[in-house]
Amino acid sequence: MEYQNFDCEIAEGCATIRLIGPGAPNIEDLCDEFLDLTLRLQEDRAVRALVFTDGDHAFDFHHDLDNLSASHLRNEGVERLEIAMELGRKIVTMMADLTKPVLAATRGDIRDLGFAFFLAADVRLATPTASFTPPDLVGGLLPGWGLSHHLPRLIGPGRTLELLLSGRTLGAAEAHAIGLIDRLVPEESWEQELDNLTGRLRTLPQPAVRLLKLAVQNAAGLDMTSMLSLEWESQQQCWDSLETTEGLRAWQEGREPQLGFAPPDEED
Repeated sequence: MEYQNFDCEIAEGCATIRLIGPGAPNIEDLCDEFLDLTLRLQEDRAVRALVFTDGDHAFDFHHDLDNLSASHLRNEGVERLEIAMELGRKIVTMMADLTKPVLAATRGDIRDLGFAFFLAADVRLATPTASFTPPDLVGGLLPGWGLSHHLPRLIGPGRTLELLLSGRTLGAAEAHAIGLIDRLVPEESWEQELDNLTGRLRTLPQPAVRLLKLAVQNAAGLDMTSMLSLEWESQQQCWDSLETTEGLRAWQEGREPQLGFAPPDEED
């Protein structure tokens, strides 16, 4: 499949996906390409982490309010809105379901549905030049794309309501202070910081990474006893994997683990 909205480069275990194309993308086309690309990367054992970052433009996706409002004025049903919501559901669900860590990294302006896309990543990085504008409620529609799930968990219910009701733009410093950004990176060390982080991810046994992501996703809904059980079940899976075996052997021998392709019959 030829991608019009993404450019993907795979190097040393990391897939760097840049947003390309003129202006804000068509969401239906974006969704089709995103699902095709991420499914390919999920199956590619040479890829141990995904980084979504600015290319020609930053994370700038929008509902097609022109068509939605015209459809509503014609007294048409909710079908067009349902299609738009389903596209967003597919994208953010895929990001959560990927067994590999998903990073979002920006130096630009995050807007509208791009704001929800950015927050759906596992780890979020930005430079001080970045800005963050949530979807505008002026049309009378909720943001969608899982924003009402992710945003309260990151910044709390009060701040969520204040931000979405005001529709104001946050600078990177404030976004970092309230928890929207996990790491604020100086502009001059941006490339080096990304290289260091993805380099670290390449050295981690994948079963541990996959199961840690699953545990963190479930943490808010489980009590301590359930989490301890989940940890123990996960530890057993790690213990039996070839990558953990190599990681522990490398620890004993005082060297970097040599991680790569697992045999086809191994279930990580």
